[in-house]
Amino acid sequence: MDIPLEDFKKRYPRWVEESLPEFQEGKTKKYLEKYPFMVYEDVPWTPFQGKAGEKKLALITTGGLYLRDRQPPFEIQSIHGDPSYREIPRTVRPEELAIAHGHYDQSLAEKDLNCIFPLWRLIELQIEGVIADLANTHYSFTYVNNIVPLMEVFIPQVIAKLKAEGVDALFLVPV
Repeated sequence: MDIPLEDFKKRYPRWVEESLPEFQEGKTKKYLEKYPFMVYEDVPWTPFQGKAGEKKLALITTGGLYLRDRQPPFEIQSIHGDPSYREIPRTVRPEELAIAHGHYDQSLAEKDLNCIFPLWRLIELQIEGVIADLANTHYSFTYVNNIVPLMEVFIPQVIAKLKAEGVDALFLVPV
């Protein structure tokens, strides 16, 4: 699928210039109303085939999770957001995670991380035999407005890592 980034690259700097004052004032709704969203006519959906009990799954969230004391938090003070990702090991404990995301109320997630990162529910499903296996590494992103580095650099990196680990399907949790 061809992703039309050239048009976005032209519109994005103008949006930043127009929206920066509203971003700095915390007027999220106001500046996002003008965001240069990309619209796709053809989405490359791949239907799930086979049985979950025979597949290896990985988890991706946009909840802004990172390993407390071991990874830097995401950059949330910039209008551009942070296109990078954090690798979250399967063996992580909830108390080892922290959240860096400026665009949602984190109170429910802080009470139960499963609402934005259901790793422990997936582990239970694996134990019950509902899914065959879970990846050793899962991924977290935060909000990002400048999607160019996300699409050109970071998404290809994550895809390569998922393929290298033999992941068959992704469980995506957009926040």
